[in-house]
Amino acid sequence: MLNIKEKIIRHKTLFQNFTYLSVLQLFNVLLPIFTYPYLIRTIGKEIYGLVIYAQAVVSYLVLMVSFGFNISATKEISIHRDNKLKLSEIISSVLIIKGVLFVVAMIFITLIVIIVSDIKQHALLFYLTMWLCIYELIFPVFYFQGIEKMKYITYLTLVSRLLFLTLIFVFVHSKQDYLKVPILSGVGAIIAGLLSQYILYKDGIYIKFQSISTLKYYIKNSYVMALANASNAFKYNFNLILVKLFFSYSEVAYFDLALKISNIGNAFLDLISQTIFPKMSREKDSNFLVNVIKISLLISLLFILFIQFFSNQIVILLGGADMLSAVNILRVIVFFIPIYILGALLGRNCLIVHGFDKHVLYSMFYSSLLYVLILFFFYYFKINISLLKLTIIFIFSYFFESIYRFYFCKKFKIL
Repeated sequence: MLNIKEKIIRHKTLFQNFTYLSVLQLFNVLLPIFTYPYLIRTIGKEIYGLVIYAQAVVSYLVLMVSFGFNISATKEISIHRDNKLKLSEIISSVLIIKGVLFVVAMIFITLIVIIVSDIKQHALLFYLTMWLCIYELIFPVFYFQGIEKMKYITYLTLVSRLLFLTLIFVFVHSKQDYLKVPILSGVGAIIAGLLSQYILYKDGIYIKFQSISTLKYYIKNSYVMALANASNAFKYNFNLILVKLFFSYSEVAYFDLALKISNIGNAFLDLISQTIFPKMSREKDSNFLVNVIKISLLISLLFILFIQFFSNQIVILLGGADMLSAVNILRVIVFFIPIYILGALLGRNCLIVHGFDKHVLYSMFYSSLLYVLILFFFYYFKINISLLKLTIIFIFSYFFESIYRFYFCKKFKIL
């Protein structure tokens, strides 16, 4: 008992940050669960599928704006956390680079709207969904993670999400109100982003222009993670786009529901990886990481068992009997969770903290290539692609990614 008490005292900040992130992740995953039944019944599964499709497309532009800074800049800030001058340089550089990338993202969405006829019909929806990019630009998650003050992320995000939750029930009453969904999401998120900028100011962080050489340094420092995140998101979000291409907006809604439910377990486990990242960046304690991996895998297996037994009831509760087609997808897609969290812990908290960023990128690139090759094989030989097969291919690509990372962690003797 005394030993446990000593460990809690020694890792007090870690436990506090984990608690704050747990509250945040719990709310992040429960909010879609709260709003899903209401939205699916109010605007219908076809329109809801369209809204999710817009988010999937814009998510690629969010990745462009983020440019991997949520990992590279977090690492820099955790190292220089007591140097206000250096912190101002890091944050100023990141915001300037993100600002330029946001302009590029707006150009891209305009080109997509002009070129793709399906999207052109719903141009306003896609422009409104760009609130995701604005939030990525103005909310400095990397700063709060780096200084290990997760409470700010939690408080501000809760304000944003609660505002959205309230406004959805007040203003969305029919299919015609579907454009209000991204508008209301954006209002809450932008308020949270502006409040976060005020906290930076109160912390003595000043945003000022940086030299070209300084900006080049931070671009060079982050481009590997930017490519890695792009590769990772390619698979994750491309499934929703593929579902739309091969099937319909209804199937997008089925697949999205299965993802949302599985993400309850996935998000909770991923916050463990986020919480220990600053500590691992400083201490590089492989024994600590191994213990975290064991606990994470055990939790993920318990979650899988829970879903196998109660998937029917969960889907009916959230989407009604019309959404039962999501059950089989859900039962399979949850096996993605232990595979993903193993890869996340090995990538972020082992390879990256020891300076092997490129192998994280390589793992994502090769797994994405494998994913595309398997899909091409199905297409070329005219093999029928079902939602279930698409889900299995998705999981297999992440399995390859995690095995790749495990191999190199062992090869470099850092695990």
